[in-house]
Amino acid sequence: MKAVLVSKEGRDLVERSIPTPGPGEVLIKNVAVSSNPKDWKVPSWMGTTFIEGNDVAGYIEAVGEGVSKFKKGDKVAAFTVMMTDDKYGAYAEYSVAPSNTTFHLGEKTSFEDASALPLAFGTAIIGLFKALDCPEPGADGTRDGALLVYGGATTVGVYVIQLAKLAGLHVVAVAGSSQDVPKQYGADEVIDYRNKSNEDLVNAIKASNGGKGVHYIYDAVTEGDTTATCLAALKPAGGVYTYVLPLDDDKFASMPSNVRRKQTACAETYGEHSDFAEKWYAYVGEAIEKGDFKAQKVTVIPGGLEGVKEGLRRLEAGEARGEKYVYRIAETPGLA
Repeated sequence: MKAVLVSKEGRDLVERSIPTPGPGEVLIKNVAVSSNPKDWKVPSWMGTTFIEGNDVAGYIEAVGEGVSKFKKGDKVAAFTVMMTDDKYGAYAEYSVAPSNTTFHLGEKTSFEDASALPLAFGTAIIGLFKALDCPEPGADGTRDGALLVYGGATTVGVYVIQLAKLAGLHVVAVAGSSQDVPKQYGADEVIDYRNKSNEDLVNAIKASNGGKGVHYIYDAVTEGDTTATCLAALKPAGGVYTYVLPLDDDKFASMPSNVRRKQTACAETYGEHSDFAEKWYAYVGEAIEKGDFKAQKVTVIPGGLEGVKEGLRRLEAGEARGEKYVYRIAETPGLA
């Protein structure tokens, strides 16, 4: 099969053997795959060399030992395992995925839309319902505290917004030039961070929700001054803060004692929270088919796997605006 090997120095189309699923895993013949910012950040920051990518949609080709809910030919999407083995890479004709982060797709759901879901959706459910400990839809628990989504136009952000509204929370989003995006996905309020000092932005957040401010903050950006802004916005009442990128402890030197923080780790979907994630992935497969949940807008980059180089360049350059870059495998030059 053809695949894309991503390193700090290059993003090269190579040939590899078709992998084999292990126990509890499935092999997917990919139709569409998508990119996430981590696909360029990890190789660049950590010097790794992998067949990158973790979002796939296609057909079940084979199942591993112990897998009973999927069979060859099933239409599915999946979140694969990150930074472990080339067999899990999405930038390939075939990918292996854990069965619990694989989910069925309906006839009306496009492979392109489905491929925009897996990693970001997993990041959303872990951050919202585990790291922030917000009550799930239908569960007991107070809904008095509003949620701030910093990065409301990001893919993770629009999925958090939809899930939070399902859970009955008031949602405030922070965005820039893509102000309309979080509104389209259900945000109650959108704050424009542009042309605001850090103090002005903090004051705008505190003035949201009818002047009551927010209790939960989901930082889907975690770069620049976002952490300082979010922590300041939780003073003096306190609250809970989650973030998607690793942060040094010095970032929290001035964190109030009544603020709790926890990093969101999407790998928990196939780790300690695998049963929880399996339930939610089954939900999103059904919900997107019914129109009850919407994928981030997709932008198809031509050339199939050959287009991954351009997609990662755009992500690294910060060119994405309320969109997910998707590649159709069949467009890859030189396929049999």
